[in-house]
Amino acid sequence: MESSKLLIALFVVQVFFPCHMSIQAAPENSDLFREYIGAEFNNVKFTDVPIDSNVEFHFILSFAIDCDSTSCSSPTNGKFNVFWDSDNLSPSQVSSIKSTHSNVKVALSLGGDSVGDSYAYFDPSSVDSWVSNALSSLIDIMQEYHLDGIDIDYEHFNADPDTFAECIGKLVKTLKNNGVISFASIAPFDDDDVQSHYKALWQSYGDLIDYVNFQFYAAFLIN
Repeated sequence: MESSKLLIALFVVQVFFPCHMSIQAAPENSDLFREYIGAEFNNVKFTDVPIDSNVEFHFILSFAIDCDSTSCSSPTNGKFNVFWDSDNLSPSQVSSIKSTHSNVKVALSLGGDSVGDSYAYFDPSSVDSWVSNALSSLIDIMQEYHLDGIDIDYEHFNADPDTFAECIGKLVKTLKNNGVISFASIAPFDDDDVQSHYKALWQSYGDLIDYVNFQFYAAFLIN
């Protein structure tokens, strides 16, 4: 997955948008490190990453995308496929890293920037059909990979903010209510269109969001 932007920093913060007034319970361990892994297909394994036993550590598999397995030019309306490096980040490897390190949890991230030359658009046919397809496909993936949580990282949209909020909010609510996931996060960045979609989600379903991964990008390359 290619991106024209260079990710230079990722701060995991638990914050509240000004428009949302509810208070979330503090986590048992406020020391948290999160690592996105698998998008670059550079053979990185869980065991290649140093893990501090004194912090809660989240690996986030990047990405699950609702488009066909070869190109995002054909969105699939919530029918998600695995687009991370599943050869090196397999279900057995997820089980192994979690059994070796009791402080490790593993999540998957939805969306991302692109597959090849095609952007990964959030492009639902309707709220109900997207949520139904997403639940069916994601529960299968999460159970196969023994996952704990979900991260929302859509960056491109063919739907208005309210539709995005309803689709993602209903998805997260159902997954939590059925014990499929124990946490959910969102990953906005400094872009007006992106922030309008995530703010709509926060306004309606902010009580379901446990973490905000605010991403910082720069449009330059480091030699």
